[in-house]
Amino acid sequence: MASTQTSPSEHGSAWTEPPIPMTEEQKFFFDLRGWILLPSVLTDAEIEIMKAEVYAGAKNNYEGALQRLLDHPAIVGILTEILSEDSFISDDYYSFRCENAFTTIRPPGWEKMQRSDGGMPHVVRPPQQANAMRYQVAGKKIFSGLTRVVWELEEVKAGQGGTTFLSGSHKAHFNYGGPDPYRPNISDSPWENNIREMMDEYSCPPGSVVIFTESLIHAANDWTNPDNARCAVFNCYNSIWAQWHRLNLDHEIIQAMPPKRQTLFRGIWAIGGGPAGNREYSLDNRSL
Repeated sequence: MASTQTSPSEHGSAWTEPPIPMTEEQKFFFDLRGWILLPSVLTDAEIEIMKAEVYAGAKNNYEGALQRLLDHPAIVGILTEILSEDSFISDDYYSFRCENAFTTIRPPGWEKMQRSDGGMPHVVRPPQQANAMRYQVAGKKIFSGLTRVVWELEEVKAGQGGTTFLSGSHKAHFNYGGPDPYRPNISDSPWENNIREMMDEYSCPPGSVVIFTESLIHAANDWTNPDNARCAVFNCYNSIWAQWHRLNLDHEIIQAMPPKRQTLFRGIWAIGGGPAGNREYSLDNRSL
């Protein structure tokens, strides 16, 4: 579906293709489940180039070919729909921010206990608590809060180690059953086994994308697929008014990006900056 065309457009974007709008069907299922899957977004050539960078040791996607995933046309329309306000949508800058990215390689036999959380199902904050990172819907408009985009560069088979989701839990109003209502995971819940059994899985070919709200209970799992490793890029996006992760990205790296892509890393504030407000990235206006 996607093209490798990356000549700058008149608006300073690295992509000449326009963003693909989020469909009504996608909005329905994203709101219902808290996640959607876009299969086979990348071409075979793109997959091979990006896989090579990850296997060569790339830890994030701020440079090289992986950088093109930051604002790929397949995800920009969706992120605009679920993270933006209409008055901040423009062809010249993005109406949402990127604040975190990492890559992962999980070979056959990789175990979730290698993670610091041991693969415990978790969220950015307990669903029953109100805060700036939470999923909301108001006035027929989705505000997804902290949102994760996962690019799967190898095949994922359901039941063999992909991320799992407790669909619908992003709108839960009751405690997980554990002793601490503020705990952002289900540890010590007597319902843990039942929760895990209810979690949804997915299968997808290489080059697919999974988008989910971090308000959704989700978990890492043992990678038992014997045919290939899990090679994936995890990017995190947020409203231009909120931040969860500390970015610590050098100005020189951002400055080397196309102008519109740079705006993914501008400062987190609303008032000031002249009549146009906070629209452009600069050394003095960047998230840290």
